[in-house]
Amino acid sequence: MNSIQTCLLVSVLALPGAVLGADFATLAEDCNGCHGPQGVSADGDIPSIAGQGTAYIASSLHSFREWGRPCKMSTYRHGDTSRPAVKMCKLVADLTDGDIEAISKHYGEMKFVPAKQEFDAAKAAAGAQLHQTHCEACHEQGGKVAARGPVLAGQWVPYLETTIPQTLTGEHLVPPLMERELADFSADEIDALMNYYASRRD
Repeated sequence: MNSIQTCLLVSVLALPGAVLGADFATLAEDCNGCHGPQGVSADGDIPSIAGQGTAYIASSLHSFREWGRPCKMSTYRHGDTSRPAVKMCKLVADLTDGDIEAISKHYGEMKFVPAKQEFDAAKAAAGAQLHQTHCEACHEQGGKVAARGPVLAGQWVPYLETTIPQTLTGEHLVPPLMERELADFSADEIDALMNYYASRRD
């Protein structure tokens, strides 16, 4: 979905919708060039998209199409890495609603694979309490379920740390409730939350 400083579904964004139905497998492989095989990222600044939920992925792509998220240049990390960097928002403008639906279904129905990251156990315990009080309503089961929001448990922390400031500046549009909650967190509380999400590997 990038990121975000990633290249969510890059090749799909660059091709017309008619091609999508003809050779979706090839398009998906190109998408994996940024997000990793089967949408599971091995790079901290690139989010995993597999298992993020159909509705969330679709919402993200629509947001990119409307320039509702940061659109930095992104490079391929897998496959042919000599391919030129791309910019999400400009490319996503060519996606039809049908394209977005197909892409979202493809990745949304996969299993989310938590990233293996270091974390501080004491901070993670504090973060668990913060999540339960402030975040559980939208990120259910300790952030493991893509319900009203994306999966946070096991998502790459460097990526999350990049997107949080963008929500506070309005660069990354999120529901008003989330924006208010984040604005009230101290730096230490955000750090505790990040350690909690990094700890969620099951």
